[in-house]
Amino acid sequence: MRLIWHGYRYYPYERDLAFREIGVLFGNPAFRLTSNGVEWVGEPDSESISRLTYFARAVSGPHSYATLQNRLEDSGRLSRNRQATRYSVHGLHEYKGKFNPQVAKALLNIFAIEPGQHVLDPFCGSGTTLVECAHLGVIGCGIDLNPLAIFLANAKLLALNTSVEKLQDIHAQLATSLRQAGQQTIQIGDDRRGRYLRSWFDPDILQIVEFVRTEIRKIAGEVAPVFLTLASDLLREYSLQDPRDLRCRRLKSPLPDTPFVDAFLVNCTRAIERIKAAQAVLGTNLPLGQAILRDVAAIAPDDLQAPFDAAITSPPYAMALPYIDTQRLSLVWLDLLTPDCVRSLEADLIGSRELRGPTRNGMLAAMQDNKFGLPEAEAAFCRHLQESLGVKDGFRRRAVPVLLYRYFSLMQRSFRSVRGVMRQKAPFGLIVGCNHTTLGGIRHDIDTPTHLAALAESVGWTIDEMISLQTYHRYGYHMSNAVKAETLVLLRNS
Repeated sequence: MRLIWHGYRYYPYERDLAFREIGVLFGNPAFRLTSNGVEWVGEPDSESISRLTYFARAVSGPHSYATLQNRLEDSGRLSRNRQATRYSVHGLHEYKGKFNPQVAKALLNIFAIEPGQHVLDPFCGSGTTLVECAHLGVIGCGIDLNPLAIFLANAKLLALNTSVEKLQDIHAQLATSLRQAGQQTIQIGDDRRGRYLRSWFDPDILQIVEFVRTEIRKIAGEVAPVFLTLASDLLREYSLQDPRDLRCRRLKSPLPDTPFVDAFLVNCTRAIERIKAAQAVLGTNLPLGQAILRDVAAIAPDDLQAPFDAAITSPPYAMALPYIDTQRLSLVWLDLLTPDCVRSLEADLIGSRELRGPTRNGMLAAMQDNKFGLPEAEAAFCRHLQESLGVKDGFRRRAVPVLLYRYFSLMQRSFRSVRGVMRQKAPFGLIVGCNHTTLGGIRHDIDTPTHLAALAESVGWTIDEMISLQTYHRYGYHMSNAVKAETLVLLRNS
């Protein structure tokens, strides 16, 4: 039997994950590499073949078997030479920091997760792991403190199980209704939401955007989150914020020429086509999970459908870029958060750069005394950074040591909480990025994967393995801040 690679270029770690999948799904066969894949002597197992992530098809004699992944990726592929990551419902909404869906699926296979089992993503973001769980018939549960993340994740799961016919019918009704956009006056409230939106939208565009929201809620009913997600994905592009900038800064270039309604309807058409292609492969009776708005550091077994058979996540890293700022318009427009609560939400997120007043002073004292009981190496590293501060370091840099100490303490609490809802011996895979800071004019690398592994070990997890992952080179406004190295940390609940 031969397994054939996809047509795109592979990173070494992807081939490594592919070989690990083969070992689990096919019982460690003695395979050899070929020019376009691998082969070994054996009979094809169509069920195992269908689950493979990094192969397009299997060939045995005159027979060829396409993998589920190949069929899904074909529905969202822009080029045969590039790996598709926006297939199925993954591309419904832009979300900074989203991790690779193929890695999530590969881990489900490597962990030998079967349909009907339960998997936790304690930092679920917009639901990448939950979607891949659904594709394999696995019940995923996601946790996040960001209301937009929860909204998007649940909208994706809803879209997966809503018939294309229903989505197309709603789309057609919206297309008819939205022809009146600009002809009707929508009353924009003088509450905090209304004032905030008026400050970031041209008045005519705000009228149209609010009309779209009203019509979606009226026409789409229980499926409204899917269409609101597709509209939200366009908001920054049509606002007075610069869509290229993670911070809320004024737009200096012209707004798009395409009217918002036209762009929205096209966005819907494309999304429905991808969903249609996915449902042709998967059907619409998937055992869907859910995303829950919760602080992972404070969860207990009674809060969830515990115990879980595995956990997979891409956690935040210390001093993360201000993603909440990027999402402000959507948070407010969707009525998930009032504008005055945005800053406090950002401060509550693990890895946040926001730390003020008494909290900062208290955290400094806690760091000096290691009040939260971190492993000595992590506590000492934070104190070393504090001692490295220079007189020219501004307030952002001066906050780094205590921010890192807070991050480590919250991640340690999270590891403890997650362990409490897992089965014995259950695996936990984390995709963790490294970062760095400059203090006193000297660069300090922060080996986040090693630190997090030590924190997990300190609360009872066993470190199985740490695998280096090469990341894509990033371009744009924030390429200097992008994570350039990642590690797959594999833990086990001992």
